Amino acid sequence: MSINKEESKKTRRYTTAQIVQLVDYMSNHSELASSRFSCPISNDKLDRQWEALAKILEKHGPKKTVAQWKIVWRDLKCKVRGRLAEVNKLNSAPGKEKSAPPLTELELKVRAIITTVNDIGEPSTCERGLKMFELIQNEVGENLDPQAGPSLPLEQGYNPPSLQAKNMSESLGNSFSSSSRKSKKHKVVEEWESTVKIFTEIQKDHKSSNKEIANAITRLASAQEELLGQQMSVAFALETAVAAHLESNKLQAEANRLQAESNRGLNVSTFAGRDCGGQVVRGSKRRHPVGTTAVEEKNKRFRGSFKNRNKETEEEHRLAFSSRVRSVMSDLLGMHRLFHERLAMREDRSDE
Repeated sequence: MSINKEESKKTRRYTTAQIVQLVDYMSNHSELASSRFSCPISNDKLDRQWEALAKILEKHGPKKTVAQWKIVWRDLKCKVRGRLAEVNKLNSAPGKEKSAPPLTELELKVRAIITTVNDIGEPSTCERGLKMFELIQNEVGENLDPQAGPSLPLEQGYNPPSLQAKNMSESLGNSFSSSSRKSKKHKVVEEWESTVKIFTEIQKDHKSSNKEIANAITRLASAQEELLGQQMSVAFALETAVAAHLESNKLQAEANRLQAESNRGLNVSTFAGRDCGGQVVRGSKRRHPVGTTAVEEKNKRFRGSFKNRNKETEEEHRLAFSSRVRSVMSDLLGMHRLFHERLAMREDRSDE
């Protein structure tokens, strides 16, 4: 008994309520019933619809995957097509000795869905083969005479009309399948060619970008060289300014030394005059004490001559220092002007 129960569970793949729900859902969603879209986005949409349908069908019977429900829907369509072929065959037979059982409501719904799908897109290979097979069978049935006598012996290699129709349907199916394969191959070739074109354009863009980068690197290197030259010129100007400053320090030290010597000479003369005070100056008509009027006059003359000499020396040093400073300043101004000119040329090149 347990084995029979397990077998009954296996054979009970789905319930009637699930089939009714499946047909109703397909009648309301023609794009899912046709499944003729090849776009990846449309395929994703169809997959989501199949998942939603599977969840709905789980509420009315055993659980199945999306692939299993697709197989159920395919088998149901094939079953209804077979019933339609059988009905058409019996209705088109001469005499109509047997009447075909009428289609159920569920089969009529499936037939309506199939008809709608065939109106939306081209019929599949199986549907074309079935229609051609039905037409050939109808023609054969009309040509046969039921009141005719016994049939003549068949020639060797002669096939009955039913086998001819079957072979013709198979050949048509094979031809349509080969044409579909060719169309798929053509699509693959077109996609490959478009991919190659895209990659070729990408390579061209990459080469052009590499050229632009190389040109930018060259311009940057030239700008760095110009900047290095400007830095070297500025460094030379700074060295010149430092040398001028050192020279001015030397001149100032020399002036200080001369000033110290002059001060020392004045001190010595003053001390000598003080030591000779009270002595009489010989060779003169007037006698006057040394250190008073004559000594003071000598000291004044000595101081005046020494001051004049010191003034001349200081003036010479001052003139020399001012000339050196002017030359250094002119050099700095020239280098500053050159720096600004090169900077303006660099900005013009960058703008270009």
